[in-house]
Amino acid sequence: MKIAVGMSGGIDSSTTALLLKTQNHEVIGVTMYLFEHQLEEIENAKRVCEALGIEHHIMDYRKDFEEVIIGNFIETYEKGHTPNPCLHCNRIFKYGRLIEDAIKLGAEAFSTGHYVRVHYNEIQKEFELHRAVNARKDQSYNLYHLTQETLSRLYFPLGNISSKETVRQLFEKVHIKTAQKKDSLGICFISHKEHTRFLKEQGSSAMNRGCFVDKSGNFLGYHQGIASYTLGQKRKLAKELSGKFVVIDILPESNEVVLGEESDLLKYKLTAKSFNLVNSYHTFPLKVQVIVSQWSAVYEGILIPHANGSAEITVESPVRAPSCGQAMVCYQDSLLIGGGIMTQVE
Repeated sequence: MKIAVGMSGGIDSSTTALLLKTQNHEVIGVTMYLFEHQLEEIENAKRVCEALGIEHHIMDYRKDFEEVIIGNFIETYEKGHTPNPCLHCNRIFKYGRLIEDAIKLGAEAFSTGHYVRVHYNEIQKEFELHRAVNARKDQSYNLYHLTQETLSRLYFPLGNISSKETVRQLFEKVHIKTAQKKDSLGICFISHKEHTRFLKEQGSSAMNRGCFVDKSGNFLGYHQGIASYTLGQKRKLAKELSGKFVVIDILPESNEVVLGEESDLLKYKLTAKSFNLVNSYHTFPLKVQVIVSQWSAVYEGILIPHANGSAEITVESPVRAPSCGQAMVCYQDSLLIGGGIMTQVE
């Protein structure tokens, strides 16, 4: 089978390509060109493909990435929410346009270095998405948006590998420099990794100076821009406020950051828009486990989808500081049920 692998130049995608090639698949590498300071990453991907003896194709999405992903990133902060650009990039580009373009190159399937598993349920006749064997590396949270059509084309060789060290050892003999490369951290399109500095450079209103207020609207001090704060934050407020208060709300209309107490952060109902159900065979209300960020605590709750595409979860114990703009993703044990971007918490 001809399989296109999304190549980032890192160890995970490189090992994925290696494993698929050793399984006698015809492998080609495809790399998304998304921003200007990505040239070293692209060169790494090219060298890996050369070492493996496979084709390498570069897809230039820079213009659309800036308009769609970076634009949404800035807009979300200006709404007083917390963006997660990786979620949108995965949905629109990596598992959207990149797959489409790979098919145009003759690929029959697509693969990445994500730690997640796809399983075909013979009884239900549907594909399922499961957490990775390596729970510490599991990336299923970022893939809640996948549809049956997309899942039918996907291979995730790393989903069944138990440790990152095993991955490094697998690739070490082929490309030692890449095998030793550290995992990338931070927001990929911000070269200096400082989102507040980036927003200032973009002239975003999310970095305009404003006021800290209490729940009654009383003035408490001055803040340095609403994008500098997240719900639940206690430190790095004004000097006289740090440790005494916690951020409980962000009001972009008045450019105010509301400070309160821990009890103000506890929420029992979460609502998400455009909620994607990976499988059609569930009946509702459905008892699920939910997470509200990649590494959040796990909460027990009841999931109820609505006809308008939204869904709500009522949790048994309160969620601390869930942030609109992030995704709520639901599971039953290892099985990913679905997810969507939170728009309301109460």
